Formats: sequence, structure tokens, C-alpha cells
Amino acid sequence: MNNKPIKPKISILSTDEATLKLLGADYLSKSFISEVLPNTTLLESLLSSTADILILDDQNPLQISAIDICKIIRTKNEEVVIIILATEFDLTTKVLALEFGADDYLEKPANRLEVMARIKVTLKRINSGEKAALSSTEYRVNDLYLDASRRICVANGHELNLTNYEFLTLFQLVQSNGKPVSRTSLLSDIWGLEREDTARPVDNVIRRLRKKLKAGQSPTQITSVWGHGYRIET
Repeated sequence: MNNKPIKPKISILSTDEATLKLLGADYLSKSFISEVLPNTTLLESLLSSTADILILDDQNPLQISAIDICKIIRTKNEEVVIIILATEFDLTTKVLALEFGADDYLEKPANRLEVMARIKVTLKRINSGEKAALSSTEYRVNDLYLDASRRICVANGHELNLTNYEFLTLFQLVQSNGKPVSRTSLLSDIWGLEREDTARPVDNVIRRLRKKLKAGQSPTQITSVWGHGYRIET
């Protein structure tokens, strides 16, 4: 019997020779099953990718910015980890990338050790979130029912279709049992971001959750707590 752990699959979309050399297959193969996507790769194939991690370079065969590719992928795939390698870097663009669903955003030329460290940290954060969700089974508050093990959320009898970020955010708010949860805590626990990073990704997820709760005819309200964060009114 083979008891070796299954390696995550990593796909690289890039035409930059420096990037491809940096993320050489021999180097990545120690920790991942890796592949460089061919220059004939179509956007449709990325939407159905089976990769666990997708590295998007601004220099790619699609000739579309990595952020735009990420935005399109997230309309169909919320599971894949997306790391962007950007030719130009500034905080505003990084925030935009995170809002569109990127898990990390690095400036080129990247350092090989940093890229590997960021990948491992991102995977660890996501796995920690999964373990936290699976550590409990069911939660009920007001009309909400959350089954963490099956990743199901029912509001007022209607099952809601939530992304990973939306589910984990709502899960943390429900777990707090009416106490406010700070943006800092949500950023740290779900996005793995530090204090200096903007809270806009959290605010955008909260806005989407409110919209989905309303569409599901749920009376549950997510209330803003001035100067702190959010809570669910119980």
C-alpha cells in the first residue's frame, strides 16, 4: 500500500522565460505535481482546470492581464488557489486583485524562495480554514442553518450558493454568537492578511452575503459595528 501523501497540482500560465526558469519543474516537483500550460491554452480550459494552484503571470499566451483572467476564473471556480505574478506592483492594484479573488499577488521579478513560501502559507491558511469548519458539524442561529462538514448554508428554508470566502465569513460570524467580529480577525483568519492590508475584501464579501440573505428572504441581519467590524443580530 502506498501511504505517501498526494501532492497538490500546480499549473503555471506564463510566457516569461524568467518566470518559467524560476518555477522550473525540477524545483517544484519536490512538493507539487507541476505543469507549464502550453501557449495554445484557451480561457475555457482554465475555467475547468483541475489544478489545486494556478500561477498567473501578466505575461501569458492569452495576452490578458492576470487580474482579468482571475476575475473570469472566479465566476466558475472558487476552489483553485490563484497566485498572480505582476509586472507592475502597487497597493491599489494588489487590493483589486484580492477583491477579484486572487489568493496572493507578487511583484516580478519574484524570488524563488518567496514564491514557494507564499504558496505554502496560502495552502496552510486555506487548510486551516477547512479544518476549522470541519471541527464542528452544525450551527443554527435565527433562521440560518450551517452544516460545516458538507459546506451547506440554509436561510429561511432556502439553500444559499456561497463561495468559500462567503461561507467562512458567515461561519465565523455565526460562531461568534452575536458578538462583533473585527475586520482584522476576518482578514487574518480567512484571507491570511496582516493589519496593514485594506479591509475592502471583507466589506465586499459582507455586501454579497447581505444580498444573498435578502434574496433568500432571510430576516437575519449582518450589522456593521462602528469602528470594529460586523455581527449577526440574534
